[in-house]
Amino acid sequence: MSQNLYRVFALVLMAVALMAQEPDPPTFDSTAKLVFVPFNVQRGKFFAADLQPSDVILREDGHPRPFTTFEGPNTPHPLPLELILLFDTTTFPPKAMANISHWNPKADYEFIDGWDERLTGGLLQQNGSAIRMSVYHYSGRQLERLCGATSDPREIGHAFQALLDPIPQGKGELTLLPGSSVRKPMFEAPFMGWLAESIVTTLKDATASPVPARRLLLVFTTGMSGTGENDLRGDYNTIVGPAFAANVPINPVIMNQDKMHVVWDRPGPGGVFTTVDMPEALKNKAGVVGNTGYQNLPWFAAVGARTGGEVFVPHQLDREALAAILKIARDVTLSQYVVGFTPDSAQKPKKHSLGVALTSKSSGRIVGGEKNGILY
Repeated sequence: MSQNLYRVFALVLMAVALMAQEPDPPTFDSTAKLVFVPFNVQRGKFFAADLQPSDVILREDGHPRPFTTFEGPNTPHPLPLELILLFDTTTFPPKAMANISHWNPKADYEFIDGWDERLTGGLLQQNGSAIRMSVYHYSGRQLERLCGATSDPREIGHAFQALLDPIPQGKGELTLLPGSSVRKPMFEAPFMGWLAESIVTTLKDATASPVPARRLLLVFTTGMSGTGENDLRGDYNTIVGPAFAANVPINPVIMNQDKMHVVWDRPGPGGVFTTVDMPEALKNKAGVVGNTGYQNLPWFAAVGARTGGEVFVPHQLDREALAAILKIARDVTLSQYVVGFTPDSAQKPKKHSLGVALTSKSSGRIVGGEKNGILY
């Protein structure tokens, strides 16, 4: 497996879903009640699994600070892991101009016809860890949960089979995020899916319970959205802030190959998929993607990097590619450490930068371990 892929799948400690039947409009606290910083420690070609709390230093705004939570790969009774899958199933009329992008969920989600319970069962078994999966899809301005967090391969399989079913009229209507508006279509372009609203509502729904778990969100989309703010920095933060608040990294799986010239790509293992790096030329001094001819793709890819996730661009999303992506997400997360603390509620909230270091260079090399611009 390529070492480049073992980078930042952030580890999270929040909740195993005890979910309502319908996602409510998103409402997140402006401050994080719990703050966690995930990281891997690479030693040679492998990840180290023998670190102790005394091997780790947590710095807040450049200064060491205490932490009260320490989790690692060998922690007894590890927390369950939940893979949250969100699929864009928005479809366009056959003659719509947006179909220049060749976006066709029925054709592009090739894995649906070939997926079976054996594949699901293999993903949910790894060194005795409790692993669950939840599946959502959105179309236009509607979001639907197809299955809550479960380790039942049959239930997950049924969710995949229902992925392209229309969402019933009036169900799961999304609410615009504060400061956002519906983008006016140009040149007879069709209505596009509400990407940011779908992500934020899924985060809220999947983390509704106080029961602790480790979570990561994989979003399968072209990166196009029918809503947003005029300032791309606003678009960027409408997702990043809630992801930080929920302690859930976002991992974009971008289904649009036609816009790849705005990012750098490199082959993944066996050519099954590629990962994407953001060219520095597309970023301003604040690290935010600037205005390009293809705004949505680099902007959404940057959300993955900012929240601690990885960006995947599958050549095709057949069952082998999907299984490979989910396996990497699972394995990297299970190999991570997490340090955490509860912020002082008496202090006025402000943005902080957090970083993890090791007390000794012989312990290995930190991979990840940073959170910048987190409010608490």
